[in-house]
Amino acid sequence: MDNTKYRKVFSALPELTTERLILKKIVPENAGDMYSYASLGEVTKYLLWSPHLNLAETKGYIEYLQREYKRGNYADWGITYKENGAFIGTIGFANLDTNNNWGEIGYVLNPDYHGKGIMTEAVKVILKVGFAYLGLHRIQARIMEGNDASVRLVERLGFRKEGVFRDHIYVKGSYRTIIVYSMLYDDFFAAN
Repeated sequence: MDNTKYRKVFSALPELTTERLILKKIVPENAGDMYSYASLGEVTKYLLWSPHLNLAETKGYIEYLQREYKRGNYADWGITYKENGAFIGTIGFANLDTNNNWGEIGYVLNPDYHGKGIMTEAVKVILKVGFAYLGLHRIQARIMEGNDASVRLVERLGFRKEGVFRDHIYVKGSYRTIIVYSMLYDDFFAAN
């Protein structure tokens, strides 16, 4: 992948829309909504980060994102629910390997919006960006064992299970098993 191309995309993060969602840069005004879910243990149970301790921590994270956007580093889109204008989660590339032309997606959703197909809608548009615009060959998702909702999501979208890495990472005081799923460029376009 051309390093210049992805830096251009992420420095001027494009606004993306779906039937029910707007995906756009995360801004300081989103801090309150982000803190409302990022402070919950149930949200971070299968993530590498711990619940935000206070609103100042959330604001600090959003300030960090502003610097990453300016540098053109990959960062998350904020997810806004059109129906009520609420900022309800994030989605983006957790990793990009430009030498081998693959990306890894990551996402978080406020539990008040679970079970509505919202993340399915958001992942579909990010896959399109990754494959159709960035020209990635492969997009993967690494999911902690036990995160059954995330497994169902990627399987529903056509990701293939590649493997299980037992006790692969040490996080929050214990070893966690990671399940890797992937989708290839040809898989995506064969299904769409």
